[in-house]
Amino acid sequence: MSGNPEDHIDMESLDDLKDIMEDDFQMLLDTFIVDSESKIEEIAGVIADGDAEALRQVAHSIKGSSGNVCASALSEVARQLEAMGKDGDISGAPEVFEALKVEFATTKDILLNKI
Repeated sequence: MSGNPEDHIDMESLDDLKDIMEDDFQMLLDTFIVDSESKIEEIAGVIADGDAEALRQVAHSIKGSSGNVCASALSEVARQLEAMGKDGDISGAPEVFEALKVEFATTKDILLNKI
């Protein structure tokens, strides 16, 4: 993954969100990180179980929450997993899940250390 935060997060939109939310902004980021970590663990289980519908649901949740914090790259990877779940074919999900974990780690680092 690229070291440029703009490749992962819409920094201009995130700055706007920070201005709007003021004191609640850090709580939003903290909640997003904790919630996403839990959902990523959940995805590991649903892939292992072969549960396409559960994958769709959890990936949809990550897609939405990452969009809320302007993490466009993470949202796109989650969208790919969501589509696999919707199609009922999760054979490629382990590889995309690995990409999701890497992108989340990058996003988390940016949110914690670069804003």
